Amino acid sequence: MICKIVEGYSASNTLKIKKLLGAIAESAPFEPNISKLASKLGLGRDTVKIYLNNLDRARLLNLLQRSTKGVAALQKPDKIYLENPNFSFALRSDPEPGTIRETFFLNQLRNSGHTVELAKSGDFMVDQSITFEIGGPSKTGQQITGIDNAYLALDDLEHPHLNRIPLWLFGFLY
Repeated sequence: MICKIVEGYSASNTLKIKKLLGAIAESAPFEPNISKLASKLGLGRDTVKIYLNNLDRARLLNLLQRSTKGVAALQKPDKIYLENPNFSFALRSDPEPGTIRETFFLNQLRNSGHTVELAKSGDFMVDQSITFEIGGPSKTGQQITGIDNAYLALDDLEHPHLNRIPLWLFGFLY
């Protein structure tokens, strides 16, 4: 079992994995270019993909894709989030509030057994049927206008109203 967890790992690449996590933390949600990452880290493309998948399985990252089928689903992730908002504060001096909100939402939904993908409109598609846009209290629903079963998950909101749900309520899912 332990061999599967460390697949493709070499102790000499520990610093490269740390740099990879740092690069993701600096620009999360990170839209990866595997070739550039591999070049900057001095690793092969396949090694970077293996490391990303292992970091996802180790619950340090959340790799997200848009809803796709077939061979496209085997490609690189469309976005990479740190698995937990606390990692943002540990790896970055001043994380973006929007990133913290999205990371928190993603963390709570995935850890409670829901399937989360990137939405075509809005931020996330949950269980292939519910669209969520994440934001602060002044966020409008413009991104999800006209989408059935779409909601705003908003920070600094005390009570739900219509399709506006306080972000903190998702913490009860965990």
